Amino acid sequence: MGRCRRFLFAVMAFGLPTCLVGHAQAPARTTEEGKNEVLWLDRLCEVEYWHPVEECRTRVSALECPWGGKVLQLHFEVDHHSGEKKYPVGWPRAHLNPLGWERNWLAWDRIEFMVRAQTSREALPKAALTFEFGDTRPVYNPSLEFAELDKWTVVSMPVAEIMAKSPILKGGISRLRWVVSESSYKHGDVLDFHVGGFRLVRSLVCEITELSAATPVIYAGQPFITLGITVVGPPADVKRGVPFTIRSGERVARHEMLPLGRGKQLYECDISELALVPGDYELVVFEGDEGRARSVSLRVVEEPWKQK
Repeated sequence: MGRCRRFLFAVMAFGLPTCLVGHAQAPARTTEEGKNEVLWLDRLCEVEYWHPVEECRTRVSALECPWGGKVLQLHFEVDHHSGEKKYPVGWPRAHLNPLGWERNWLAWDRIEFMVRAQTSREALPKAALTFEFGDTRPVYNPSLEFAELDKWTVVSMPVAEIMAKSPILKGGISRLRWVVSESSYKHGDVLDFHVGGFRLVRSLVCEITELSAATPVIYAGQPFITLGITVVGPPADVKRGVPFTIRSGERVARHEMLPLGRGKQLYECDISELALVPGDYELVVFEGDEGRARSVSLRVVEEPWKQK
């Protein structure tokens, strides 16, 4: 009897324990697609976890996402006369707080989802819908554009670019928010955005998805080459470095491991000691690896001011 009374007192004072309310978070669901690993964020498509404000309503969509799973419908009826008292032409929105493993994106290459727009208008404005990251004050808020109406579109955002916006995000994604700016619309416009297939994706191996030379033609004697490079893959593999070769025909001028991070970046490669002579060169990553090798051409020309 004493234990029962103590339990009832605890409930009255502090509420029910977390384990006795709501549902426990579902375990992570992962799949493999080719050489990519996919972590599905299924809860982000569940209506009950989103909290709409003002002229935003969340519903279960009747549409089917090509990637499968449930689809969230965001319904907006633009009203320039009501809404928040100070801002009648406001920002109707809906937010969700990721939980547990849903918050940790650092080990992944990109966040992806599919979205389909329907509206009473003939076309949507350039910044039709904003997807915000961060708590009360978002630290990153990219806008989505829709070239075509009523058609599924894949949205893919590099995680490294999201994290670069604020160190706060590296500690975990604490809130996601959909926002419509009513100032971009006319009073009475009706908007429906259907969203599904939320997932985090990463390459199962370290690889380069983009490689370029900022200046494909340089002068002999130039001390460095600036590479535009995008790296994906498991963080532990990326830390080992990316094999990089500079060659002219059969002659290898340099072979080294580049200390790169994940994501899109500019890397200044020091070539001051190579004394590259005028001619055509090839810059190669993962040389000899048929599945991962990428290359870009470089031309070295004589300095115009050099005395002959």
